[in-house]
Amino acid sequence: MKNFFNGRLSGKSTAAIICFCLAAVAALGIFSYNKASEELAGELTGVKDSTSQTETAAMTEPAAEANISAENVPMEPSEPAAAEETMILEQDAFGMGNEASPEAEPVSETFTGAAVRPVNGDILSNYSGGELVKSKTLSVWKTHDGIDIAAETGSAVKSAASGVVTSVKDDPLMGVTVVIDHGSGYEGYYCNLAYDVPVSEGDTVSAGTVIGEVGSTAEAEISEEPHLHFGVKKNGSWTDPADMLSGEGS
Repeated sequence: MKNFFNGRLSGKSTAAIICFCLAAVAALGIFSYNKASEELAGELTGVKDSTSQTETAAMTEPAAEANISAENVPMEPSEPAAAEETMILEQDAFGMGNEASPEAEPVSETFTGAAVRPVNGDILSNYSGGELVKSKTLSVWKTHDGIDIAAETGSAVKSAASGVVTSVKDDPLMGVTVVIDHGSGYEGYYCNLAYDVPVSEGDTVSAGTVIGEVGSTAEAEISEEPHLHFGVKKNGSWTDPADMLSGEGS
């Protein structure tokens, strides 16, 4: 009986030991599986993080290079602020270009005809020779393509030399204007005249012939003292009228 009882106990112990071993093996397997899973997840996460960092770096590096390149580009100085006063270049009086008219005679180096002053008075404004000067009336910088000779309103205006009247008109800026072809490529422009003009297109005049009176019709110079605006073109281009009046005609 004692041996049987001992044998039964031994059998139960063996079974218990076997169950414990199986449980231990199972626990070890589960532990190994979980650890392997965690390691695999860690590796995958590391790869993902590394990939993200690589992509971020790849996106950042061009931007950084672009910023460095932009910093190395020399900056042009900003344009100065526009001046308060407008600067303009007068295209030409009466909307005309400087080209010679087809019928113009070849120009002489000097004006050889007899010349007289259109009016007697001081020169208020000289010929600017293409340089910009401040207009008292318009408050802008512009060329002055003639000379302004002081004379009282109503003073007689004489032809500076003999020639043929080619135009009598009322210009929006320079007022009533008589244009005379003085020959040898020279044209005289007598501006700011009164409206009553005693000559017409096609008339032949001599040096000293009265062609009008000083008026106040030149809107572009209305703020100036009473004067005659006298301009001269030499073979289609503006030149200094003083040269013609002095006989130098250069």
